[in-house]
Amino acid sequence: MRTGMSQGPRGLRDVSKVNEPLNLDFSLEESVRKSILAATWLDDVDLGAAKEAVMLAETMDQFPDRRHQIAPILIGLLSNLGLLNNRKTTEMSPADMLAAIANG
Repeated sequence: MRTGMSQGPRGLRDVSKVNEPLNLDFSLEESVRKSILAATWLDDVDLGAAKEAVMLAETMDQFPDRRHQIAPILIGLLSNLGLLNNRKTTEMSPADMLAAIANG
């Protein structure tokens, strides 16, 4: 439990490069597009998933009454693309794990 101004695991946040407040005047579809364009780790094999994420976000904007159905799918897709934590996680095979242990 955080009881003071500087207690807890949260440290100082990085300052944005433009030193301006975050602009929240975008639709969900525009926000997903901007996130995908800023993700330098995505490559051609992620193109289909990225397009699907944009289409799902566009659908959520057009049909707000279906958000409860689409949101879990979109969240999972964005997580798999590494857009929720700013990096793409890669699964290691058992052989890769053994090689990593052997290499220290």
